[in-house]
Amino acid sequence: MKLLALIAALAWERYRPDLPSRPRETARRWMIWLREHVNAGGEQHGLLAWSLGVLVPSLGVGLLAWMLHGLGWPLGWVFDVAVAYFCLGFRRASYQAASVERALRADDLQAARRLLGTWRPHLLLGERKEDVILQAAEEVLRQSLVRLFGVLFWFVLFSGPGSVLYLLSHLARDQWHTQPRFGRVTEQVTFLLDWLPVRITAFSFAIVGNFQDAMQSWRAQAADWGNGNEGILLAAGAGALGLRLGGNVRVAGGELHRSVLGVGEPPEIGVLHGIVALVWRAALLWGAALGLFWLGSL
Repeated sequence: MKLLALIAALAWERYRPDLPSRPRETARRWMIWLREHVNAGGEQHGLLAWSLGVLVPSLGVGLLAWMLHGLGWPLGWVFDVAVAYFCLGFRRASYQAASVERALRADDLQAARRLLGTWRPHLLLGERKEDVILQAAEEVLRQSLVRLFGVLFWFVLFSGPGSVLYLLSHLARDQWHTQPRFGRVTEQVTFLLDWLPVRITAFSFAIVGNFQDAMQSWRAQAADWGNGNEGILLAAGAGALGLRLGGNVRVAGGELHRSVLGVGEPPEIGVLHGIVALVWRAALLWGAALGLFWLGSL
């Protein structure tokens, strides 16, 4: 039933990619309220905020799902589909990538930077066109984890509560990243939630892309990125596509120094479409693997 629910949610997202903004906006405001009213500067306050903002809502979703499944499997199944749909979002991210590409082709750098900033408001945006192209390519790979593969992984393990826990943990991390002590627990939890999905996703990129370059980039370059999970994802994605990501980026007030990931040449404008195609090929691979597991369980 989980596989059918995921298929239905992905199909729903394909034809209705514009998710209602109210649920995410409500969750974002809740995270901001917790940061402003629970944050007293200690890690224990961050743990309390994560429990209130992430754990309690996830348990609530689990309780509601259990009650609906008890009333009848169709109700529970429809609820699971709805939860998965609201937690996904890569289809919309792929449309945003296309909008960034159109803005860059029209030499509207400010529009491209503004669109790119909607993915991660705290991202230090590049000042040059080539920097924006580079960061857009990296962001599409990041969004594939946060809005697709991570959600799918935790939904398969724990149904709706798992995907809600994953999504809310990332929303909390994004809102609390400026508070090192307060946000440390959430940062650690998010790292653990990403650990296995990142590695499975990176290996999937290697299978559906250039396997040798992806694995070589993963082994040789990911550790130098700083963020271990993010480095693995970007290095494998860059190697699978024959691209060079990372490197220095000119930002307002100076230059952002970063390690080089992948092989080949830096990305050009048209590369965003290729990255999105790589992500969907990897998603089809996941679907095929889940289908085989399901057939094996019959």
